[in-house]
Amino acid sequence: MTVPVQVMKFGGSSFADTSRFGPVVQWIAERAQEAPVVCVVSAPSGLTERYRDALLGFHAAPTDALIDAVLPLADSVGAGLLAAALQAVGIGTAVALGNQTGLRTDTNPARARLLSVDLGPMQHLLAAHRVVVVPGGQGSAAEQGHTTWLGKNSSDLSAVALAAAFGCQEVAIHSDVPGVYSSDPAAVAGAQLLPRLNQAQAIRMSMLGAKVLHHRAVQHALANRLRIVCRGNRGAFEVGTVLEADGPVHAVVVPDARSQVFEGAAADAAAAVALLNAVEVPCIALNAPRAGRQRVVVTCGFFDATHFLLHRHALPLQEQQLRLLSALAADGTAVHELVPPEQLADRAAQWHDDHLPRAQPLATRLGPFAAVTHV
Repeated sequence: MTVPVQVMKFGGSSFADTSRFGPVVQWIAERAQEAPVVCVVSAPSGLTERYRDALLGFHAAPTDALIDAVLPLADSVGAGLLAAALQAVGIGTAVALGNQTGLRTDTNPARARLLSVDLGPMQHLLAAHRVVVVPGGQGSAAEQGHTTWLGKNSSDLSAVALAAAFGCQEVAIHSDVPGVYSSDPAAVAGAQLLPRLNQAQAIRMSMLGAKVLHHRAVQHALANRLRIVCRGNRGAFEVGTVLEADGPVHAVVVPDARSQVFEGAAADAAAAVALLNAVEVPCIALNAPRAGRQRVVVTCGFFDATHFLLHRHALPLQEQQLRLLSALAADGTAVHELVPPEQLADRAAQWHDDHLPRAQPLATRLGPFAAVTHV
């Protein structure tokens, strides 16, 4: 029989400076009075990138196993700092590292795949502590038992997997914005907060590069009928968007600024797509202006495609200074356009103004240049 718990996740921006810890600690303390809390945390903002830069400063193409040994330490730091802040106000708190998280994975370096969840270690910690803090993305190999990493931005998946295993009805995801918008509010002034979001659509938005919840996390929630409640990470910690299994949505997706576009001969582009698919990194292949060439768009910013494609696999591709703009319709179709970064905000605003559901097809409203694909 599992211990009834509340599972929540706080992103790295929740701890941008030491003053931000106090309100988060108070919020967790209040929740812990109701039921024990499992709190998944990401690394403090920018720390993972600093560790990565330091590593690449010594070697431009380190092995994935070495990446696994270094980058998860940033999330451990985040968990340790929050646990210390909770202990300082008298809240019994433990940190679950590596195999203590109960997340059992394969041995795929730098991007381990979740296989199962063993609640035994977590229940043991909860028997002695009111709060257990979990560094996001850490697991352990199901057979060998050594620590593994689910990859960058995988804290959402850690929280969703633990909540589903505990039989929770919902999991709370706290971030610097209280939910998901119809487009990136930093680029589109008219972007609207979506009070409800279809989980299947959220997965498509993530795979197109939107800065929403990680697609693997939402896939796991959808498979387990788990509701995701997006909350702010400051102030009143208000609810913004609730992700459930149904309810269509229309959105204009402005990609993560770290998304990448590569161009090369069609055969090299096809090889890149095959390599990315093998490690489950979302990508889209689009025709290039020149005959015989293709562009490959790595839509999510959590993966270092330059290191993977150009250094590790030595593919003769050229990175393009372009960004993918996508419009997502309720039926799952997506319309794409590649635009220079300096034009992205204006073009996104134009698309957003035209995006409310109307009678004519989406591709007709957005112009003849666009290719319609299913993601």
